[in-house]
Amino acid sequence: MLWGSAISSYQAEGDNFNSDWWLFDNGKSSKASYFWYKWREDIKLLKELGHNAFRFSIEWSRIFKTEKEIDYKSLDIYKEIVNELLNHNIEPIITIWHFTNPIWFYKKGGWLNKENINYFLDYVQLIGKHFDNVKYIIILNEPNVYAFKSYLEGTWPPQEKNLIKAFKVLNNLKSAYLQAYKILKNSRRLLSVSQNLIIFKPYKYYNPLNVISSLIDNKFFNFYFLDRIKQFMDFVGINYYTRVFVKLFSNFVYKENAEKNCLGWEVYPKGLYEVCKVVYKKYKKPIMITENGICTDNDFQRIKFIKEHIYYLKKAVKEGIKILGYVYWSFLDNYEWAEGFGPRFGLVEVDYQTGDRKVRKSAYFYKEIIYEEANT
Repeated sequence: MLWGSAISSYQAEGDNFNSDWWLFDNGKSSKASYFWYKWREDIKLLKELGHNAFRFSIEWSRIFKTEKEIDYKSLDIYKEIVNELLNHNIEPIITIWHFTNPIWFYKKGGWLNKENINYFLDYVQLIGKHFDNVKYIIILNEPNVYAFKSYLEGTWPPQEKNLIKAFKVLNNLKSAYLQAYKILKNSRRLLSVSQNLIIFKPYKYYNPLNVISSLIDNKFFNFYFLDRIKQFMDFVGINYYTRVFVKLFSNFVYKENAEKNCLGWEVYPKGLYEVCKVVYKKYKKPIMITENGICTDNDFQRIKFIKEHIYYLKKAVKEGIKILGYVYWSFLDNYEWAEGFGPRFGLVEVDYQTGDRKVRKSAYFYKEIIYEEANT
């Protein structure tokens, strides 16, 4: 079984000048977690912490500075990262698209413009050609979250609030995924999407609007995308964080007096078991937990989070659910999108002024779990 952690390019690398997010937030991500400059020492640290898997994304805007201009120097660095991971017996899990787009793609209408899918497929072709030694590839990260945040909630670029556009974007991402799958698929590769799954419960069970709204949210947020690509997933990538109580559609609250992370999300470890059970029954595919983590300033809370979630993951395994791996979010403290540098999810603390790393006790706790699991 794979045990590891994850980052994404824009959140961790730094200096992603050609990304739509850089344009959107005026470069506030700056050097981010300095991963682009410290990846060699970070991979050594991953090895020291016992990880045998590492999920990271490739920044599309680094590779394609324009629609036709390929930056082979940056591409070579990503290839070096993969080779270094393999040299340390760490399984690379590549994410091709983790929310961010090149500025030129954004200016052409982004994912709203169906014709732009071909630009993404050019990028996918390049990845397929140059990363033949990578077994696990996540084509898209959380398309449901992207559509919601960018086109319904309006807190991410392009900051729109339009239900019709949200579904159009989601369907264009679906088409892009299906075509990318066909391009990339061979006998050596396992391909999937990372889908954010939330436990939706009605705020009051005796209120029919609450019940109906929670069922609709579950159907469309959790499963609308997965249902449309289910024949083209070699496994199901699950990103799990929380449970919410739905009042009316996307109007929800978190349980009062429950344990929360620094963003106010409820910590509900049993939910990891619950989503695995539902997904495995529904799709009958192996599962990889591609993200699961907590932002907190209390590292003992992070230790408790890891311990309790892995307990429920092991419960799923005991019940016959095939789990390929568990990937904690995140390896490093990083830039948390619209929330900036405040939330700290990392097993490793990052000084954002200097890039210095400091291993947290939770990282050593996780190392002990990995060691125990490898020897049982």
